[in-house]
Amino acid sequence: MKNNLIRLHATESRFFEYDPEIPCINSTGNGFMLSDEFRSFMERGLELIREKIKENGKLGWLIDARYMEVIDPNDKEWVVSHWNRRAYEVGLRFVAFILPDNIFTLMNIEEYTEESGESGGLTIQHFDDMESARNWLKEVV
Repeated sequence: MKNNLIRLHATESRFFEYDPEIPCINSTGNGFMLSDEFRSFMERGLELIREKIKENGKLGWLIDARYMEVIDPNDKEWVVSHWNRRAYEVGLRFVAFILPDNIFTLMNIEEYTEESGESGGLTIQHFDDMESARNWLKEVV
């Protein structure tokens, strides 16, 4: 199944694509990111979320974490405490993670999800494959 994905932004190891069928922004990456690079990438993602919600009135966020590595605990806390709230304020409600095989990255995502759930706002679900994540977002967005 080939989707009509539109590349919105790319760095050396990460990119954002827009999937108009859902609609959602896919965040895909490979490897580890230093804190400054990670936060800058996430800030760019927030700008793209804001733009696409203005265009569509709604939007999902799909994170393909299959090839990502652990995020620094301070960066995870920053996302939970700051980024999530701002994303919610611009209209984001639903986040889908495609889970990695790497147990440490998986634990990192599970901690993020638990801490995000405690602070309210975003609905976050985990999936083993792209199709399941996309199908869920199609239903809820």
